[in-house]
Amino acid sequence: MRHWTDLLLRGRYLWLVLVAGLSAYFLRYATQVEITQDFVKVIPEDDSDYVAYRRFQRDFGEDASVILVGLTLPKTCSTSFWEGLRQLADTLRRLRGITGVLGLPTAPVLRWREGKFQLENLPLPASCEAWDSLRKALPLYQGLLWDTSGQSLVLFVRLDSLTLHTRAKHPLIEHIKALSQGWAAHHGVEVHFAGVPYLRHYVAQTLPRELWVFTLGSLLLTVLALWGYFRSWYAVVFPVVLLGLASLWTVGIIGLYGFKLTLLTALLPPVIIILGIPPAIYMLAEYHRLYVAKGHKLAAIREMLRQLGLVTLMIHANTALGFLTLYLTNVVPLQEFGIVAFWGTMATYGLTILLLPSFFMLLPEPQERHLRHLSNRWVARLVRWIGAVVEKRRGWVYGITGGLFVLGAVGVARLKAVSYMADDLPSTTQVMQDLAFFEARYGGTLPFEVVIETAHPQGVRRLKVLKALSALQDSLKTYPEFSRSLSLADLVKAARQAFWGGAPQTYGLPLPEELPLLLRATREAPPSPLPLVDSAYQRTRITTFVKDIGSADMPGLLARVQGAIRATFGEEAGRVHITGTTLIFLKAIDYLVENLVWSLVTTFFLIALQMFFLYGSFRIMLISMGVNLLPLFLVAGLMGYLGLPVKPSTALIYEMAFGIVVDSAVHFLSSYQWYYRRHPIPHRAAVVSVHHTGALIAYTSFVLLMGFGIFVFSSFGGTRALGILTALSLVIGLFSNLFLLPALLVTFRQADRGTVGRMIRQVRGRVPGFSARQAHREGDRPAGKP
Repeated sequence: MRHWTDLLLRGRYLWLVLVAGLSAYFLRYATQVEITQDFVKVIPEDDSDYVAYRRFQRDFGEDASVILVGLTLPKTCSTSFWEGLRQLADTLRRLRGITGVLGLPTAPVLRWREGKFQLENLPLPASCEAWDSLRKALPLYQGLLWDTSGQSLVLFVRLDSLTLHTRAKHPLIEHIKALSQGWAAHHGVEVHFAGVPYLRHYVAQTLPRELWVFTLGSLLLTVLALWGYFRSWYAVVFPVVLLGLASLWTVGIIGLYGFKLTLLTALLPPVIIILGIPPAIYMLAEYHRLYVAKGHKLAAIREMLRQLGLVTLMIHANTALGFLTLYLTNVVPLQEFGIVAFWGTMATYGLTILLLPSFFMLLPEPQERHLRHLSNRWVARLVRWIGAVVEKRRGWVYGITGGLFVLGAVGVARLKAVSYMADDLPSTTQVMQDLAFFEARYGGTLPFEVVIETAHPQGVRRLKVLKALSALQDSLKTYPEFSRSLSLADLVKAARQAFWGGAPQTYGLPLPEELPLLLRATREAPPSPLPLVDSAYQRTRITTFVKDIGSADMPGLLARVQGAIRATFGEEAGRVHITGTTLIFLKAIDYLVENLVWSLVTTFFLIALQMFFLYGSFRIMLISMGVNLLPLFLVAGLMGYLGLPVKPSTALIYEMAFGIVVDSAVHFLSSYQWYYRRHPIPHRAAVVSVHHTGALIAYTSFVLLMGFGIFVFSSFGGTRALGILTALSLVIGLFSNLFLLPALLVTFRQADRGTVGRMIRQVRGRVPGFSARQAHREGDRPAGKP
């Protein structure tokens, strides 16, 4: 053991050069990392719903490429307002990256002139009375381009596919916002924005900036906590430099694999920084303690490495294995996150074990003020009190644990799993107010598609199919979750209205003899922001928007729609499929949560096996894993009380929280086993271990609490949940690892009186100051009594 520590210390200059070279190597790849602009693929390629969605995109194009611009009408419908609206639509249509704008100024209307259909632009109204007459005369656009009360309008701005999937969409959307807001301010009206591209743009622009601010704030609080405890700037600077390098290496690993930076992998650098702090604190504090004991810097560093080398490896391995289980899922984003987090965590271990001892060797010996934390009176009193509770008041610990378990069980019963398309967005921001505007006036903003496939080409031209389309649309009208739908049947109805002179009462399905003539009109560039039929006229769609009702209520809505499909299409219902971005997103959320839960279970068993092989005791494995499941169970219960749902952003936190609390258990158990093998008296080993590790476990938890706690003030729900749930896990983990774990070790080790007695008799006479009579007395003491 001593050989590898000497090799590590003597090669300190080599390690510094090696780390500098690798840092330059990873820096090269880190600068090449790009932020992804695509929709993160979660569902496997062979999933039936995903296959259907991909076919839908090939036939009809992107359903999530439209930005909705909502405008309220002024009290006076002046000509200047309508002309200005036409100019705004024309300006937006000419922007690079825009393929079309559908709204009142650009909407086509069919006219029957001179024995044929002609497309004309809508005439702009000259007064409020003319506006009322116009909107009542065009049922095709009622509830689509304007609301039923006529108090607001919508412009559908469609982005081309290239812009939609690149960073070019961000300046374009900002330009659309600026033009629309400037026009609205000039005319004294309100403007609102919605649509999937707009939501993604808002998140992609706002969340990274907020994460950057909170990461810096977290790092600052951590630095202050380190300085406040150690009273030494080198105790702050070098760990921060080390963890900064670990963060750089992590981003470099992302570039080395060729991955793009997603909102998930963007969390890794700050997470790696925060999770790397406890091992650095343990090594620094242990170095100070051993320096006081031995009075020699080199001897203290060597002994510190001997004692903590394996423990530090186990801590990082626990966390890394937890992340690596994500790679075993079928979800690409989780696989990328898992493999990068695994290598980033192990890289942090390499940097810690190579750099910290090298830094200690290069720095002068610790001064008296640097060592004051070892004799802090408040900390000593706290640790003594914890030791007394473990030794004499274990019943209290078990009683409190039982009470917490009951409370947690009640909270878990209230726990719900639900996600929203606009999940985690701040509820008080303008984007959520805009969403409420559209849902109140139009019914929804998220794409919802129903695809109807006929048996043969030209099948959608049959009157039977058109009647079924219209009947299903009538059923959808009864659901308040949907907006006004649009299909080929609506275009045929509009053609019939035009054929009969434009009278609103003639808007309806044609007679069989009228159908051939009216179908010719639908070939004239249908008035829709998206195609409604494929090129063979074999597949058609009903396109609508749905409210963001969440993953919990969506299955019920889908079941009702499926019932309406079966009632409408009968035996042909098997050819009708529900698809669209909203359905795929919500299915991806469920799939993501399912895989995260599976990953957490796998992590539990892997760490349990690691505990067994590390300590060689099935009993210690069960005790340590049970103790560290308690914080997760209680946090789940608190989520139930607080109304926080289970979703990807909260489920992923369990992976981190479990790794953090297990790290503290590894430190305590390593100390306990070391003392127990030399002094095999359970309560003495537990109390001495509390005195030895309790202060550092409490302090590292406090530092992590400071680091994660600042995220509580985030405006994003996912980031705020990261702070709340991790902070709660740390607080409950303190109780578990400093009170419950040692209490259980004392109780169950004392219950095995024969084994304890045999171990005591084996070592009696070899322990200084420990007599054979005392050993026999301690070994034969009745179970459960200190």
